[in-house]
Formats: sequence, C-alpha cells, structure tokens
Amino acid sequence: MIDKYGRELTYLRVSLIDRCNLRCFYCMPHGALNPFKEDEILNEDEIVTIVSIFAELGIWKVRLTGGEPLLRKDAVNLVSRVKKIAGIREVVMTTNGVLLKHFASDLKKAGLDRINISLDTLDRENFKRITGADKWQDVLDGIQEAVDQKITPIKINAVLMKGVNDHEIMDLVDFSVKKRLDLRFIEWMPTANEILEVRAGRFMSADIAKKLIEGKYNLIPDDENPHAPARTFHLEGTQTKAGFISPLSNVFCAKCNRLRLKANGMMKTCLHGKEDLNLKKLLRQGDSRNEIKKHILETVFNRPEEHFLNSPEVPHNDFVMTAVGG
Repeated sequence: MIDKYGRELTYLRVSLIDRCNLRCFYCMPHGALNPFKEDEILNEDEIVTIVSIFAELGIWKVRLTGGEPLLRKDAVNLVSRVKKIAGIREVVMTTNGVLLKHFASDLKKAGLDRINISLDTLDRENFKRITGADKWQDVLDGIQEAVDQKITPIKINAVLMKGVNDHEIMDLVDFSVKKRLDLRFIEWMPTANEILEVRAGRFMSADIAKKLIEGKYNLIPDDENPHAPARTFHLEGTQTKAGFISPLSNVFCAKCNRLRLKANGMMKTCLHGKEDLNLKKLLRQGDSRNEIKKHILETVFNRPEEHFLNSPEVPHNDFVMTAVGG
C-alpha cells in the first residue's frame, strides 16, 4: 500500500480494548472516556480476519495495544493467531505492565517478538500521583518477568512532564542501563479537552531530555528503522538505546508507515486525524475481502500529508488515546 505522497504502509497498530486499569492524567483522567459497549468491540475472529486482509495488502508488522491489551481475556491467543498469519513477520505489544508478570511467559510462548512497557517514574508516590493507582511494584515485577522470559528487546516508554517527572530523567536512564533495556522519552501530545487543561504548563521538549543524557553518555545515532517516530541513539559503553519521540518539535510525518485500527473497528490513517473507515461495518454487513481491500486502498491513498497537532485552530476533543491505541 502506498499513499499519494509515496509513503509505503507496512505497520498496523491494533487497539484490542479501550479500557485501562490505570488513570494516567496525561491519557485518561476520570471522565475522559465513555467505554465502547461489548458488541461495539471487534471480537477475536474479526481482528484476525482484518489483520489477514491487511497482511495481503503489505502489512508485515502488528502492534497490539489498548487501553491495556492484557485486560482482554483472549490477548495471548490473539498474539498466537496473528503471528501465524501469512506475511506477518513481527508481533509486538505495548502495555502498562501492571498485569505483565502474570502473562509474560504465555506471551513468549505465543510468539510475541518485542514489548514496550510504560514507566514514567521510579518513585512509588509519584506513580500513584500520575496513574491514580498504587501499582508501581506490579509494573516493576512485570518488567523483571519480561526480562526473565527473554522477550527482547524491551522498551520503556516515558512521557515527559515538566514538574512531574523531569527530575527523574537520568534515574530512568540509569535504571534502563542497569536492566539492559531500551528507553524512549515521549513528548506529551495534546488530545482531548480534559487533557489539554491538565497539560497546560507541563509540556517538555524531548530535546531537553536528550541534552541531559548527553551530559553523561556519548550518544551514537542509530538509524536501524528509518520509519520509527523516535530519533534513536546508542548509549556508548552500554547495551541501551535511548529514543526521543517529538511529534510537536520534530514532525516525522514524512516517513510515517503506520495505520491504526481502533477497538471498535474504525481505521485511522493518522493518529491525530479523523476516523477514516469503518471496517467493522464492512465486515459485519458481509462485504467480500476484495471489497474491503478496495475501500482500504482508497482510504490509505488519500491519507493526510501530516498531522495537525501544531494547528491550534483544529480541535482535538474527539481524541482520547485509550480509544485510539496510541
């Protein structure tokens, strides 16, 4: 699949569920989400069918996300079934880590290739402040279990927040180096109105984190994946890579190769764009695979050239990260 700007689409992010067992104030504060009803969410067979259609169109990497994907009882089975689809070479997952200690072994056996784990702080009280839950130790236990099960590489995702965790940047780096993990610092993006209010005065550029790390480590550019949103560097003398995702200060749309499937079957060609295509409707009304492919190809071809995050006149009040899949 190629859009009208010549970008090839090879990566699909699939949100398994819009619910989460944390309430991080940068993502899903109280009152920011009305969950999908059970019959609105794609079932296991529908997800597998849609992914197989995308695979026939050239998708070879699938990321299972949420909400919190491990809240779905069929999450492990979905890893196994998606991994067996012809053409799919890589199945990865993004999780908040709370339940990971219970699932890491089964995920490894199911064929999970890599995993990203959210961890914004190494301080238990700060974790409670950010997430609204005392689950910090569960996340650390989940990370350790993923290490023990040799699900590698493991990436830690940390959202940068001025006055919240900016004083922990080097602590997170040292933790990652000690555990031989990769680390990515992510700029806090504007999304729903409720989150915009919380975000005011707390935005922090990823370049600030990069300069802090450069004070201790020599950063060697690592361009292994030219389509990745992160500018990635190897920390010389360690087995850790640090990535910096800067959707506002360093727009990376020109090399974006990803599509998103929401838990309710809506496809988005841009994380910050509109809902482009209702794949659940096409599937449930009995459209053939070829008909669905035609709709996908037409929609993908007309995807926007870049996101609108830096356009203040464009509203974001329809965008809640847990419903989209990040």
